Amino acid sequence: MANLENTSEATLASSVWAAESTEPAPRAMRRLDPRVSLYILLMLNVTAFAPTNLWPEVCAACLCAIVMIWCGRLAAALRWLVAYAVIFCGALLIVQFPNEATASFAAMILTFRRVFCVGMFASNMIATTRVGEMASALQLIHLPRGMVTAVSVALRFFPTMGKEFVSVAEAMRVRGYSLTPASVLRHPALFAENLMVPVVSRLAIVADELSNAAIVRGIDSDAKRTSYYELKVSGADVVFLILFTAVSAYVVLFKFGVVA
Repeated sequence: MANLENTSEATLASSVWAAESTEPAPRAMRRLDPRVSLYILLMLNVTAFAPTNLWPEVCAACLCAIVMIWCGRLAAALRWLVAYAVIFCGALLIVQFPNEATASFAAMILTFRRVFCVGMFASNMIATTRVGEMASALQLIHLPRGMVTAVSVALRFFPTMGKEFVSVAEAMRVRGYSLTPASVLRHPALFAENLMVPVVSRLAIVADELSNAAIVRGIDSDAKRTSYYELKVSGADVVFLILFTAVSAYVVLFKFGVVA
């Protein structure tokens, strides 16, 4: 009986992992090579945390939007650009009234504006990159296996977390819980309890399923792993690589006083 139960658990875990590994191709018609995406993400972090003027930041946001449009995600690009415009205008407005009351809020919104491009590009990378492609890219650049596993699981976990939030919110509506901004402001504790408790409980189950499935698939094996995907750097990858590198190079040169 114990062997039968273990076999059933292994079969279930294998099925779960197979479903995760053979997920349908992203909706985007085109996508950047994962190695190029990782490099650009690193460059955007340099741009975000280095002191400079506004133009590199605006250029980085526009380039991220162009990447999204090139990947076939026009609606997402427009949403991100609108959000960036709101934050940008809010930051410009709040610095016009410097006082003790707005100082902390101004610092927060300025920091958020700086790192906005990082989140913008990362969201597009997650939406357009298959888990197997990312794992293959990380293996090709010889990252430790533990790091490859962590990044691959994160790529599947965070979208799953978003879906769980949506599912719980829909279940709350079906049960008569109002999700309007006014109801949330009136009863924030009740809203957090009804939303977070089911989500955390469900995510714990999902994490356990992924862990069991990974073990069944031999994630801890010392054998050399192969990949189903063959990665190639295209001309568009090179173009975007040059553009983002140029923005980051300007930021570095500006920091050291080479350019004004």
